[in-house]
Amino acid sequence: MSSAESKKLTANIKAYGCAAKISSAELAQIVASLPSFESDNLLTGTKNFEDAAVYKMSDDLAIVSTIDFFPPLLDDPFMYGKIAAVNALSDVYAMGGKPLLALNVFCFPTCDYPLELAQQIIAGGAQAVREAGCLLVGGHSIQSTEPIYGLAVTGTVHPDKILMNAAARADDAILLCKPIGSGVSFLARKGGELSDTAWSALLESLCRLNGPCLEIAAKFDLHAATDITGFGLIGHLHEMAQASGLTARIASRQVPLLDEVEHCAEQGLVPAAAYANRNTYSKVCRFAESVPLALSDLMFDPQTSGGLLFSLAQSDAELALVDLQKSGWKASIIGKFIDGDAGVVEVF
Repeated sequence: MSSAESKKLTANIKAYGCAAKISSAELAQIVASLPSFESDNLLTGTKNFEDAAVYKMSDDLAIVSTIDFFPPLLDDPFMYGKIAAVNALSDVYAMGGKPLLALNVFCFPTCDYPLELAQQIIAGGAQAVREAGCLLVGGHSIQSTEPIYGLAVTGTVHPDKILMNAAARADDAILLCKPIGSGVSFLARKGGELSDTAWSALLESLCRLNGPCLEIAAKFDLHAATDITGFGLIGHLHEMAQASGLTARIASRQVPLLDEVEHCAEQGLVPAAAYANRNTYSKVCRFAESVPLALSDLMFDPQTSGGLLFSLAQSDAELALVDLQKSGWKASIIGKFIDGDAGVVEVF
């Protein structure tokens, strides 16, 4: 496969650096007309935009079900496949679960690309699934005008140990386990403004499964969780605060950032989807005047394969942070939840 063939992967993606995603407001409008699907065994559904559905099978077993996919974010087909798979698996971890089975979701234009490229995408996904201790058991593929890849994942969790975004408590610390800025990083790399060192650090972060992070954090009393993806840090914090009836207050300088992204954002290398997120969530955000524009842009930056975000007591958060950092996670306590207007995110 030639370099030109590989680079065609990302040539037509307008909002480079993000997985194109319908906004939460648009999504709510779309699903508003759907009939209600309810069951005593359905422990999570569509109400609070949870990361996955959870269905209770017995007193000690529940099934976690999710799906995620997106077009290429980079020219390397193997890395694209792996990142897409890690991203999909993360939704199971965000619910406190363990992934068991995965199915490929694959759209591919065989008339425009060699089959070798398709094989590399699938191989990258398979590597991530294997590293997660999960089984890749099939999938579905169709012809399309551009490659799209991801996974449908089934996992399990104990019904009493589900992590939802609606269970945060007032005075809980907010613990973020991966740095943000992947959208800016991708755009900066495309523009030749991101160094090889920062690029390597980005890929390492995106390919890192959140399962080991959950194992460390689950030793403590976790109250709520989500993972930070397409709606950006602000969007997903808003969802958790809204569902929990609280206000989120975060210290912008405590938010971990990927290498070089603040400088890149200062140069205006901010993806279109970050501005879309700002437009969507601006009404529920309150920024202190001291927060620089570039840093506020990063709060809205759409993330791919982002980190888990936990809500837990301050004392537990401090202990969990030590363990996470010892294991190489670039985690940080970025703020806390407080009594206040539901869904508001204050940034200072």
